[in-house]
Amino acid sequence: MNKALTIFGSKSDEKVYKEIVSSLKKLKVDFELRVSSAHKTPDDVDETLRNDYAVVIAGAGLAAHLPGVVAARVTRPVIGVPCEGNYQGLDALLSIAQMPPGIPVLAVGVNKGDVAAENCAKMMGKHLGVTLIGDNNNDAVKKAVDILNQFNVPYNFSGKPSKDNVNIKFTYFDEPIEEKDELVIYCPLLDKDDDVAESALNFLKHTTHGLWVGLNNGTNAAIAAVEILNIDNEYEELLTAYRREMGKKVLEANKQ
Repeated sequence: MNKALTIFGSKSDEKVYKEIVSSLKKLKVDFELRVSSAHKTPDDVDETLRNDYAVVIAGAGLAAHLPGVVAARVTRPVIGVPCEGNYQGLDALLSIAQMPPGIPVLAVGVNKGDVAAENCAKMMGKHLGVTLIGDNNNDAVKKAVDILNQFNVPYNFSGKPSKDNVNIKFTYFDEPIEEKDELVIYCPLLDKDDDVAESALNFLKHTTHGLWVGLNNGTNAAIAAVEILNIDNEYEELLTAYRREMGKKVLEANKQ
């Protein structure tokens, strides 16, 4: 099904999801809209996700668990939209972006429904592979390469994004980040000594455009790229097996 799902946790987020709906209509993207809460209506969320969607745009504020819950249940790309509540939406942004390795959510900036819709439309097209923009000696880049090799995804390194590929750009917050027309996943990098709470404010400032994974999370950037490439189910079996193996490793702790 070449259709997008827009799902938000509360009617209080109506201003944001109405903008998404308006943008998707202008972009001629077929979609469904659902208001359903990860906490208050979990069964309804599960029932909704039994349908097959090419892309899911999920939004919430405060703890903002809905996008992560959705990502745990589907092997399609999930775009997470943090809605402003407290701390100018920083709490929701971090909750959405800082997902554990292997279960990515592609976060946009706070209340950036238009950015979510634009990137959803870009994902609906066919992409040939992945372009990596970054230092191949960086640990986050190496993790992304490992994932792409594991899934047999064609990739190349370049200094600029490709219109035919899903692009992953590894960037430090002191680098200028220009808005791109291509589909770009940004992976923020931070040296260990600079990994302090105050650095989260830089993350808030930089997410005005593009799609973002969590700090140094090359794994999630690559898995998200594979999910985007999975629009025709080419990687469905591999993604399902990958999820299954992750689950086994978690449960093995109970045997020790």
